[in-house]
Amino acid sequence: MPHRWPSDETYLGWIELAVRDGEVFGDLLAGAAIDALADQVRAIHTYPIREVYTIVSAGRPTDVGLRGYPAVSTIIAAGVDRQREEHVLELLFGESVHGLEQLRRRI
Repeated sequence: MPHRWPSDETYLGWIELAVRDGEVFGDLLAGAAIDALADQVRAIHTYPIREVYTIVSAGRPTDVGLRGYPAVSTIIAAGVDRQREEHVLELLFGESVHGLEQLRRRI
């Protein structure tokens, strides 16, 4: 955190960290002072990630990047592919659907 937090108050935060295998996570903790970490961290949860979704591809935001995975999976499951068409995305999200490079060219 960039600013000081009152020491008598609890700061609730969440960090999601994805690693390729368990050894990487072990390596991250190897350099940590575990006792000091235990004073600050109350729980660590691990779960396997079965799929990876990109937020940006070829300089443009993906459907998942714009809407989030739950919305896109619902659209796909419902078979409403028109919701994924570019003109619909433009109505919802404006010119950001074209990516940063496209916006820079227009300026």
